[in-house]
Amino acid sequence: MRRFVFASHHYMAHGLKDTVDFLTNQAKKIYDINAYVEEEKKDIDVVVKELFASFDPDDEVIVLTDLMGGSVYQKFFPYMNDHVHVICGMNLPLAMSFLLASEDQTLTQESVDAIIEECKKQIVYVNSLSAASAMDCDDE
Repeated sequence: MRRFVFASHHYMAHGLKDTVDFLTNQAKKIYDINAYVEEEKKDIDVVVKELFASFDPDDEVIVLTDLMGGSVYQKFFPYMNDHVHVICGMNLPLAMSFLLASEDQTLTQESVDAIIEECKKQIVYVNSLSAASAMDCDDE
């Protein structure tokens, strides 16, 4: 089974999960970890450890975190292997691309890299585009 973990400082992970669910109705597949918020009574190390303990060893896990090298990302580093993919710089196109990817085949380093490269194309400085090009973009 493929699992998704969105993890961030404060409530970014919750907001991303909520938005992805609004667009895909697939929140049940996503675990959000909102680190360093007062409402979270458990230490993030405990939360991550308990979450991974709840997964089957054969589960494929996609972890999206907010910042490369940040304290949240560092909590997932020890869990990385060929079934646990940790990606930093989470955003909506990236989350949806992974969530909507076919689960018929296990993700490989190459397929993860391809998804990331495709999603990079969604980061656009629109001011540098001509007015016609900017208006030609599909919104959904």
